[in-house]
Amino acid sequence: MRFAAVQDDTSKIITHLLIVVVLLIGVRQVLADRHDAIPTTIALIILLPALLIAWSVSPRYYVLTAADIIIKGHLRSIRIPLKEVLRLRSIEEEELGESARVFASGGVFGYLGAYRSAEMGDYQRWCTNNEHLVLIESANTKWVISPDNSTEFVKAVNRIINKVD
Repeated sequence: MRFAAVQDDTSKIITHLLIVVVLLIGVRQVLADRHDAIPTTIALIILLPALLIAWSVSPRYYVLTAADIIIKGHLRSIRIPLKEVLRLRSIEEEELGESARVFASGGVFGYLGAYRSAEMGDYQRWCTNNEHLVLIESANTKWVISPDNSTEFVKAVNRIINKVD
């Protein structure tokens, strides 16, 4: 079963603004004198790879199979075996508390990577929006994802898990 990963408005705005900034810096780079190009070169060296990395790991959609939850990205996928899932439930963003990005993107193509909060501890967030959040817990890791229809996603996972047991 496939579930969409739709970006929220905030993530869309942040993503589009960063793309415009990178394009403007690129134009400035082309038009600048050689001696004035060092700051724009440094900015491009930092921003362009960051933009490409965020795009490459951002979820395109989520797939639920008989054995796994798959977070399908542009260049890689993350598999969460259902047999390792201890707890799965829909959550509200407030339950995450004040989260700090450990190694993460906070809006560019979604909310991606490693986060930490006092309420949740360490967790992986692979969301394209701040609504429809689902918390998946295993013995070692917590993931937060955002399938478009989170209620149906949780029901579908529970149907599969209950058939296995």
